[in-house]
Amino acid sequence: MSALSDEQSRFRTATVAALVLGVLAVLVLNVVPTANNDIWLLMKVGELIVDTGHIPQTLLFPFTAVRDNHFNAHEWLASVIFHGFDRAFGADRLMWVIAPFALLQFALCVLLTRRQSRSLGAALLLSLLAMLCANSRFVLRPELFALVFLVCLLLVLDRYRRGGRRTTLLWTLPIAVLWANSHGSFLLGPVAAGLFALGEALTVAHSSTGPMTARLRAGWRVGVPYALAGLAMTAACMANPFGWHLLAFPFQLQQSVATRMLVKEWLPTFAPLVMHERPFWIFVVIAAAAVALITALRRHLRATEALLFLFFLALALDRSRHFVWFGFVAATVCARLLGQVTFERRHEMRLRLAAALFSLVALCVSAVVGNAAYATFNYAPSNNLGPALVRELSNPAVKGPVLTSYELGAEVIYRWWPRLQPSIDSRIDSYGDDYALFHVRLLRDEKLLDLFLDGNRVNEMLLLRRDLDLGVRSMPSIRANWHIRLTDGDVF
Repeated sequence: MSALSDEQSRFRTATVAALVLGVLAVLVLNVVPTANNDIWLLMKVGELIVDTGHIPQTLLFPFTAVRDNHFNAHEWLASVIFHGFDRAFGADRLMWVIAPFALLQFALCVLLTRRQSRSLGAALLLSLLAMLCANSRFVLRPELFALVFLVCLLLVLDRYRRGGRRTTLLWTLPIAVLWANSHGSFLLGPVAAGLFALGEALTVAHSSTGPMTARLRAGWRVGVPYALAGLAMTAACMANPFGWHLLAFPFQLQQSVATRMLVKEWLPTFAPLVMHERPFWIFVVIAAAAVALITALRRHLRATEALLFLFFLALALDRSRHFVWFGFVAATVCARLLGQVTFERRHEMRLRLAAALFSLVALCVSAVVGNAAYATFNYAPSNNLGPALVRELSNPAVKGPVLTSYELGAEVIYRWWPRLQPSIDSRIDSYGDDYALFHVRLLRDEKLLDLFLDGNRVNEMLLLRRDLDLGVRSMPSIRANWHIRLTDGDVF
């Protein structure tokens, strides 16, 4: 009796340690200073929507004629929510907003993987790895909502697969509507439903007996509800202020030369600049571990999980910004495989201890050397303006057009528009390739830059060191007529 009691006590202790350390690790990894420059623009757009009752139809903020370009405000709902956070907590406390997002994402992933693996230890370990894979992009941006919607969709599709109640699939519709109004990745929802349709149909057709036509009919019957859900989700995505035009936006964005050239997250996965960073190697290790597990348990692999894994792996291998989806899909695929294995109590004990140990290591490493984005509780690499520049630009005497790096335009808009108007901000897709690439040329072509500055009566420049070094610093006319009034260590 005593030995049994001791074993139960150790098991309970391991469970509590895994849960507590897992939560702490998630918080330490993600609760860091706000470093994402997009948040400034999102909050300003949200403010305008709330104040006017209308979504801005044009770029509006820059001082050049490009301000009349159509604004792809596909993240309008997230903008309104972020503005609400800003009003409730203030810009200086936004880092705390990430905590509930991180805990919700972690909890949903644990719920999904626990259901599939039938092991809390495995679920905690897989969910921690998924959160780590997404860590570099788990910042205050609309993608946070998309990640929640992805895991919720996987929960709905898995629940239907288990229970077979077609009314369960109705939950895919509100997910699709919210996703389409929050982030441009919304088409991943119908794609996931389509992969379930094809995968489940193939699985049933393969396992059925009888003539080929009978097997195909059996597969068809199983796959059709998922396919209809995918089509319904696609139609539901049109419930947005831009209607069916929004469906074309993700494809147009993929074709943007300027976006793929200027925005780091759109660089190819195997670009040297990406391969030198932590997120790449975290992805490589997690992907290799997932492939090893799938290979070891391949006889349990179903077509649905194979299709999901291959599709999201292909996305991640194409662009580094897709690492974030891969981690959660890999977690659910591996959990499904582990669910086919019977875990003895001692094995479950080891898994929970492993989850606790992994959490402790992640917690300590992140606290000392930073998370996947090199950020700690007190510091995050950022292009945000430091206190000295904020004070300088808050002077009412400083007004008019400002030549900006695209990363700095958003904060100028949030803090000082319309007194100050930037030349560009991070909405590269709305500015268009011609203007974005022209803006790059400005920083290299002295004659073109002089004409631009004189023609628009620009008296201020706010540039990153990168852009200053493109050529501006060495231009004779700039050296003769301009001077550096203030540098910012937080930017340079």
